[in-house]
Amino acid sequence: MATYLDAILAVHRKRCASDQRDLERLRQACETLAPSPSLESALRSQGFGVIAEVKRRSPVRGPMSEAAVNPGEVALEYQEGGASAVSVLTDEPHFGGSLDDLTAVAEVVSIPVLRKDFLLDERDLCDARLHGASAALLIAAAMDQESLVRLIRWSSVIGLELLLEVHDPQELAGLDLRALHFRGALGINQRDLATFAVDSGRALAYREELGHEFPVVAESGVQSPEDARALAAGGYDAVLVGEMLMRSEDRRASVKALCAR
Repeated sequence: MATYLDAILAVHRKRCASDQRDLERLRQACETLAPSPSLESALRSQGFGVIAEVKRRSPVRGPMSEAAVNPGEVALEYQEGGASAVSVLTDEPHFGGSLDDLTAVAEVVSIPVLRKDFLLDERDLCDARLHGASAALLIAAAMDQESLVRLIRWSSVIGLELLLEVHDPQELAGLDLRALHFRGALGINQRDLATFAVDSGRALAYREELGHEFPVVAESGVQSPEDARALAAGGYDAVLVGEMLMRSEDRRASVKALCAR
């Protein structure tokens, strides 16, 4: 039976298939860019970090705000609250985002910026880099391992770090990330991408299986500072939080509260 993730990926595969831009020219364009702030370094430099997400809407919960969202303003609020990095959801069909949102954020913050989307092709990673991202999300469940390895290698070619997302550590079985020149962080998503239900115990249950070679981020399901503290106590280096912050009346204070130990 097809899942919601299958439907989303079908849209993105169709888009990738129609993208005929010259990959070598995109690579050369990436080479002209100055280095971006490192997500991996930012997460290692703090005792516990928050990747705060700019998210316009959810396919399940609808718009994040009744007012129009200004990505740059939201990102500055996050930075002023002490966020380690800003995530920008750029998927348009399902989340209402765009690469313009990514550019708007990258132009105003000094902390790392993560492109969060359903990325399947080298051109997707080039677009992230060319629009100001320091890192991009790769979802292990979205592709076979051969494709995943290819994109990890390509990210190192263009100077882009990754947040490599899994739902079960077995998705990393057989991958030697250091041999692939991987830089960035690992993420465990507590949201089932087949049903979109959240299992708030998933991150803690799998923490030790993810090791300690890279920073590890818990994604989805954080609704309060107490949730963040439980994940910090369980060995996580950071949380990625979107909906709770986007719906907050005081985003600076909410980020600060999530950072507190």
